[in-house]
Amino acid sequence: MSRGRPISTVLTCLLAFLAALLVPVGAAQAAPAAEDCTAVAEGRHAGTFTTAGQTHCLELPSPQGARIAALTSLGGAGVTARVELVDRNGTAQCTDGDLSRGECALTGTAPFRARVRAADAEATGPYGVHFVRTDVLQKDCPVLPAGSFADDAAAVRLETGNGVFSHCLTIPADAHSTAELLRIRYGLPEDSELFPQYSLRVIDTDGNGPSCYDHPAPGQQLRTDGLTSCSLTAGKAYTLLLQGQDAPRSHTLDRRDVTATARGCTTTAATQVGAPATTGTSGANGTLRCHRITTPAAADRLRLDVRDAHDSTHTLVMDDTGRIACYQKTWACTPSGSTGYQVVTQVPQQWSLPASYRLDAWRIATATGPAPECTRAGSVAYGYGPLTGTLGEERTGVCAVLPSASGDSFRAEVATTDGGTRTPEPELYSDAGRNLCSGHASPYSCQAAGQSLFVLPLPDAVDRAAYRAQLVCTTAPCGSEDVSVATVTPTTAQSGTVATLTVTGTALGMGTTVRLTGGPAPLTATTVSVSDDARTLKATVDLRTAPAGNWNISVIVLGSQYPRGTLTVTPPAAASGHGTYKPIAPTRLMDTRIGLGVAKAKVGQGGTVTLPVTGVAGIPASGVTAVVLNVTATEPTSSSHVSVFPDGTARTSASNLNFVAGQTVPNLVVVPVVNGKVSFYNNAGSVDLIADVAGYYTTDGSGSTYKPIAPTRLMDTRIGLGVAKAKVGQGGTVTLPVTGVAGIPASGVTAVVLNVTATEPTSSSHVSVFPDGTARTSASNLNFVAGQTVPNLVVVPVVNGKVSFYNNAGSVDLIADVAGYYTTDGSGSTYKPIAPTRLMDTRIGLGVAKAKVGQGGTVTLPVTGVAGIPASGVTAVVLNVTATEPTSSSHVSVFPDGTARTSASNLNFVAGQTVPNLVVVPVVNGKVSFYNNAGSVDLIADVAGYYTT
Repeated sequence: MSRGRPISTVLTCLLAFLAALLVPVGAAQAAPAAEDCTAVAEGRHAGTFTTAGQTHCLELPSPQGARIAALTSLGGAGVTARVELVDRNGTAQCTDGDLSRGECALTGTAPFRARVRAADAEATGPYGVHFVRTDVLQKDCPVLPAGSFADDAAAVRLETGNGVFSHCLTIPADAHSTAELLRIRYGLPEDSELFPQYSLRVIDTDGNGPSCYDHPAPGQQLRTDGLTSCSLTAGKAYTLLLQGQDAPRSHTLDRRDVTATARGCTTTAATQVGAPATTGTSGANGTLRCHRITTPAAADRLRLDVRDAHDSTHTLVMDDTGRIACYQKTWACTPSGSTGYQVVTQVPQQWSLPASYRLDAWRIATATGPAPECTRAGSVAYGYGPLTGTLGEERTGVCAVLPSASGDSFRAEVATTDGGTRTPEPELYSDAGRNLCSGHASPYSCQAAGQSLFVLPLPDAVDRAAYRAQLVCTTAPCGSEDVSVATVTPTTAQSGTVATLTVTGTALGMGTTVRLTGGPAPLTATTVSVSDDARTLKATVDLRTAPAGNWNISVIVLGSQYPRGTLTVTPPAAASGHGTYKPIAPTRLMDTRIGLGVAKAKVGQGGTVTLPVTGVAGIPASGVTAVVLNVTATEPTSSSHVSVFPDGTARTSASNLNFVAGQTVPNLVVVPVVNGKVSFYNNAGSVDLIADVAGYYTTDGSGSTYKPIAPTRLMDTRIGLGVAKAKVGQGGTVTLPVTGVAGIPASGVTAVVLNVTATEPTSSSHVSVFPDGTARTSASNLNFVAGQTVPNLVVVPVVNGKVSFYNNAGSVDLIADVAGYYTTDGSGSTYKPIAPTRLMDTRIGLGVAKAKVGQGGTVTLPVTGVAGIPASGVTAVVLNVTATEPTSSSHVSVFPDGTARTSASNLNFVAGQTVPNLVVVPVVNGKVSFYNNAGSVDLIADVAGYYTT
C-alpha cells in the first residue's frame, strides 16, 4: 500500500537486504520479508484508491487448505476492482475469475494475500471486496430454506446499494434434494444509466460447482425472473454467491425440490392420446406451478404440452431424478426414461398472462411401440388421409402410426372446416421422440425417419377446431414397398352393367388407372377405393353400352403401364330385380296439405293416394326398384295407421305409421316401385300425409352397395359423444363426422343409415338430417312435442365425410346409432325389395311364441327362407318394427342374432303407446333378435326387403 512507513520498518528492511548480500552463491534463499499488507477479516472490506494504478495488499486470516471467494461490484457506486491471490512467498494462488466463482483453493503457504487493483487503471475512489469462505458454511451467510410449489413458498430477499453489492446464502447438507430449481426475482431499478447485472453461483464445500443450467426467459436481455436448475450431491453443503451492483437493487431467492419428492406438485397419470387435459390457474406473471405426471414404465414416451389463450405458458420438465428432460419452452416436449416427470409451468415477466392453462400429458409410445389407441395406417405410399373431425376439450388430439421409411418426405395440408382462425399443427415423431415437421402455416414440411407417429393436437387459444388434414407423399411411393401389379379380377363381366374390378399389388393409389382397350373405344375405369395397405384397389367401369368380347386390361401407376390379361364381356343378362342405392338430397315429393304430388285433401278413412316417384327429383324414369321415403302423418282426426305399398299390388296387413288424433308422426319407409308409383292407405279418420325422398334403388349397377355393421352409437349430445356436449338450440345445427369411425371407411361412402333419437326437447319442434355442406331443404325426419322421446331411421347422403342435424325450435338432445353404410367400392350387398309382409306378431304367435316380451327379455326371429327371402346369402333385412300395448316406458333394440347387444336402440315408447320405426338390421345365423328394456310389450315386424351378396 502507498502509505508512510515507520522508521523501525525501514531499518528492518535494510538489515534484511544487507544479510541477503552475505549469503553464499547457491545457498537456500530465505523467505522474503512480509509485504506492506493490511490484515483484514473474512467478509466485506472497503478501501479507497487514492492514486491511479494503485495495488492494495490485503492479508487474509484464511488457513492453508481453505477455499475462498472474492466478490467485487459489477457496477454502481465506487470503483470496479480486480483481485488476485498469492501466498506469503508471492506464489500465485487464484485469478480474479477463480475468486469470483468461489473456486479458489489455498494450497500455498499462509498467510495469503489479496492484491486488489482498479479494473480501470486510471480510476480512483472507494471500492469493495467481499471475502467468503466456501469450504465451510459461514454463519454470516443465511440459510436459503427449502420451498414448495405452493404460492406461499419460503424465500429470502436480499438488497444491494450503500456499499453492499453481494450476498452469500447457504444450503445445509441435510436440507436439499439431489436436484433443485433456484429462482431469483430481480427488482428492476428505476435508474436508466446503469444497465442492471447480477450473477449467481453455487459451490459445495469441496470446491466443486454443481451442474447448473440457467433457463433464460425468451426475449429478455435481463433475467428479471430467472430459473436455474442444479444437480446437487447428497450429503454435501453448498454456498450460494450472489454478485451484483453497488446500487439500490432487490434480489428474492427461493429453491424447490424437482425430483420425485417435490412438494406442492399435483400428481396425475399420463393419459391416452386425445384425452381431456388437466386444467391449472396461471396466477401472476412468474408464478410457478408444478404437475407431477406418472407413467407405468420408464421406457414410455410422453408428449407434454401446455395450451393457453395466448401461447404464453412456458414449461420446464424434470424426470424423477431431477434431470432436465425438456428445457423451458412453449411447445410440446416428448421425454422418455423415467416413470415420473415434474412439469413446471410459468408465464414469464412481460409475456401476456392467461387466466388459466391446460396440460396435455399423453403416453404416445411404450417399449413395444406407439400407443395402441393410435390408428395403424396400412400404407403411406401416396400419403395419409384425408382425416376430418373436430378437436375439443373432450377429444384433444388424434394420432396414427405410419409405416414410413427414412428419406420419405410429406407435405402436410391442414385446414379448418368451421371457419376457425387456428388450425391444428401437425407433428410427425420419430422413434426418438423428435418432431420432424417444420413450418408455421399449412402446408407444412415433414420428413420421416423410419416408422413415424403422426399427431394432430388441439391448438392453443381455441376450445374447438374442426379440421381436415392430409399428408401427401412428395417422393412417391413412400414407405418400404415399391409399385407392383399382381392381378385384376374378375376376368368376366356382363354387358349392360357397371362392373367392379379388383386390382391387387403393392403401392397402389387413387391415382392408379385401369384401362380397357380392344373395343370400339377405350374404357377407363373410375378408381373408387384403395385398401388401407395399398394392396387392393377397386375401380368401376361402365359396361352398359360395351359390346360383348375380349377387352385388354392395363393398369397405369405413376406413369408406368402394367398389362394384365383380358376381361371377357358377356352379353347382358335378364334383370334380376336386385338394385344398388343412389342417395339424393332430401326432397319433398308429397304434401296433401298443399296439393304437392297429389290432390290437396286429407286422406280419408279407407282412402288411398298414389304418388308418382320416377322421373322427378333426380329419380330416373326407369330401372328404379324401390324408393326410400320419410313419411309423416300430421293432424289426424282419429287413431289410425297408414300403410305404404307398391302401386297396383294387393295391400297386405303390414303397416308403416301408427298415430292417435292430433299427433304428428314420421317414419322411414323403403317401398318397392311398380308402374313408377307408390301408394298410401289410411285406415281410419282422415289425415294429411307428407313424403320426403332420400334416395332410390336402381338395377343399372350405377349405385352403391350396402355394408351392414353392428349397431353402434356415434353421437350423443347428452355426454358429448361425437359432437359437443350440449343440447341443439333453436335454429341450431350440429355436424357429425361419420367416416373413418366405427368400421366405416374414410372414403367411398355415399350414405349412412342412422337411427336418430330426439330426447328431452323443451318445446314442439322438428329435426332435419342432411348432408354436410349442402343447403338444407324443407324435408324433416323427426317431429316431437316437449318432453317426448322419438326415434326415426334416417338414410342420409354423406358429404365431406359428415352429416348435419338441424333443430327448428326450443332445444333438444340428439342421439345417432349407425346401422350400416353405402359404398362405391362394390364390396357390399345389393337390395331386393319385396311386397311388405308381416313376419312377426307376438300378439298371435306369428314367427315367435305368443307372449309379450318381458323386462330384459329377448325374442329371436328367423328371417331367411321365408316370405321370398332366400335361405342363404342374406346380409341384412329391412323391417318395420312396431311396439304396441307396452306396460311401461321402455326401449327396444333390434340386433343380429348371436352377437353382443350394444347401447344402440331402435324404438322408444311410454306405457300404452303404439310406436313404429324402420330398422335395417344385419342377419346372422339367418335370424335377428329383439330386446325389451323394461315392462312388457308386444312386437310386430313387417319385412320390406333384404340385402344379399
